Amino acid sequence: MGSIIGTLTLPSSLGSEIRGITFGSDNLLYATVVRGSGFAVLGLDNSGAVQATYSMSSVYLGGDGNSGKIAIDSQYIYVAGGQQLTRFQLGDPSSGTAIYSGNGVTDVKLLPTGNLLVASSYQIDEITNSGAFVRTIPLIGDDNAYTNITGIEYNPAGNDLFVWEYGHSGFEAQLMRLDASTGMLEKSVMFSNGNDLFLTDSGNLLIGSSFQKPTFYNGNLDQVGALNKLGEPFVTEFVPEPPVWVLLSLSALLTKGSKRVWKRVTHLLASASFSRNRQYDIGRSRERQAKIP
Repeated sequence: MGSIIGTLTLPSSLGSEIRGITFGSDNLLYATVVRGSGFAVLGLDNSGAVQATYSMSSVYLGGDGNSGKIAIDSQYIYVAGGQQLTRFQLGDPSSGTAIYSGNGVTDVKLLPTGNLLVASSYQIDEITNSGAFVRTIPLIGDDNAYTNITGIEYNPAGNDLFVWEYGHSGFEAQLMRLDASTGMLEKSVMFSNGNDLFLTDSGNLLIGSSFQKPTFYNGNLDQVGALNKLGEPFVTEFVPEPPVWVLLSLSALLTKGSKRVWKRVTHLLASASFSRNRQYDIGRSRERQAKIP
């Protein structure tokens, strides 16, 4: 379903490991990188040049390969990692501050209301963008308790909350779909070493893994495809507006030296692997790609 069209490798001077990745409305690719006992968020243009750096020297992400996931709205950058959710004001690199704390904060997702869903190892909370507590979403089903959550995603179309957790004996490595209002467990499937979850523009769920290929599921948790490279824990998507020609310079750069240059791009998926330090793979869902020889 997906094929790699290029790879971007960052120099070691920018950080020791790549973590979460997402695109901003400014068309920059934002990436969390580990820097010693802290981290930074880099804003990268389509050549890989750093256009912005947001640093946090006191939050250690290096010990947890699931940490560093990132979300961006019109005002802020949010980074889940360590024991907190860090927020930066866009345009102010030194504005990093903790707005939420938890036992191993692993993921953050934006809600249509402007609020956030924040996952820690054993809990999922809804908070405002200033960090005020709204509610906790329980798990109703299994043993009524989350066990080592690594990733979450929300689909407003069906009010579905997707959660991956390491789980426990008899309920290991589960990708779950919950009713986001009640926390009722509706369905689950086994998926090894899940990490980042992303709802694609087509409505499918993409889940990254440090062990398996990033895999697509529909809303019923039926597997519908996969990218073609193992060990990509962090995933995201870029759908340009308007959806053609916008990524000409990026696609030409990534395919330089090949016999064909991809000139028309409607759907771009990116994945990052911390096991292949500082490397991004750029790929495309085969069902959405169009090429001009």
